[in-house]
Amino acid sequence: MMRVTPRLYFFLAMFCAVVAHAQTYERDVKFLRGALQIWGFNDENMDRFSNPYIGPTEFRLSEAHAPWSGNYFAMKHGGIANRWQVGEKRFPRLHQLPTKEQVLEMTSEQVNLLSPAEKYDIFKGDYNFSMTKQELFSRGPMRGLKPKIWEGFCNGVRCASTIFPEPKTSVVVKNRDGVAIKFQSSDLKALAGATYFFVEKYAQMGAPTVQDKAEAQPNAAVFDLALRYFLAQKKKSFMVDANLGKQIWNESVIGYHREVSPPKELTADEQWLRPWAIAKVQVEGYLETLGEVDIEKTNGPTVKKIAEGELHEKLPISYVLYIDAQGSALDGKWNKSKNLRGVDFVWFGAGEGTDSHPSNRWGNGNPYLEFKTLKKLIHMSAAQSCRKLFTD
Repeated sequence: MMRVTPRLYFFLAMFCAVVAHAQTYERDVKFLRGALQIWGFNDENMDRFSNPYIGPTEFRLSEAHAPWSGNYFAMKHGGIANRWQVGEKRFPRLHQLPTKEQVLEMTSEQVNLLSPAEKYDIFKGDYNFSMTKQELFSRGPMRGLKPKIWEGFCNGVRCASTIFPEPKTSVVVKNRDGVAIKFQSSDLKALAGATYFFVEKYAQMGAPTVQDKAEAQPNAAVFDLALRYFLAQKKKSFMVDANLGKQIWNESVIGYHREVSPPKELTADEQWLRPWAIAKVQVEGYLETLGEVDIEKTNGPTVKKIAEGELHEKLPISYVLYIDAQGSALDGKWNKSKNLRGVDFVWFGAGEGTDSHPSNRWGNGNPYLEFKTLKKLIHMSAAQSCRKLFTD
């Protein structure tokens, strides 16, 4: 048997590192091009933005392009079956779901205080409350494996906010029995988050941490490219997991501030790992992201406030970019974070919400939430229309 010396071990480890760096960069560039494609964007001039000095040092999406803000509706508190107007943790038990006779006798105000899911069931004339029960038992507090407090619809709400127009006002509609249902803005945002719990088109850079911290972050050079090209050039938001640990906190990126150092010399190890590189630059700054905001605070228009610098949080970014002879950053490395706030992975969503699609009922999709019905309601709210919508 051949004896492997420590020097050979070192050589193999360094060789694997070289290959890994090249693979993550090429992989994430491919995924970024895929994200552009699902949105119908071309990648014209994207290679030009590989130069880290090209593009604005500060940027925030305007009111015309910014996503809206909404709460994640914690599954532990009922998710979209949460009667949020009467208490943060109020969700109906089975014996508390009203019968058809009780619904028909309710006042408009009593119906208004029900959860988004209950309102949707009543609107559809489903007095068995199929969607509400599905939420409570599949994703919510009555499921076998009890949800953690951080579990909710943050992914769906963030995704929907980049696709749907913002539900700005309450919308009053009637079902076939003449029951008037008032959908508040936050009701519609919650339902939008549920229908986009699964999404038709998806691209991802990096992967969620499973055991430790920041296990598979996106390549820093490609992430920096996404900021300046996808966000600032194409004017489209994307999502990040802002928790470097095992929890997933999805936040929408709406802006950034970044400072790029002058080129610096490479260390001997850096030269060995990246023989094509001639210099490196340090990038320091922060992202402006939309995280969790109280349900009441997002029960109405938020986009103008967001564009003016309200409702967002700051997420620190710090990484090194490695530059080739043409001035392009073709690799990058994240600096270690002192806490769990940071970019764990990045994702992009487009198309329709597919939560009700048969392929998504493997565990917790809701087959009773119809995308087309919800889309009509949201567009009514976005247009501030007073028209009434009836079920088919």
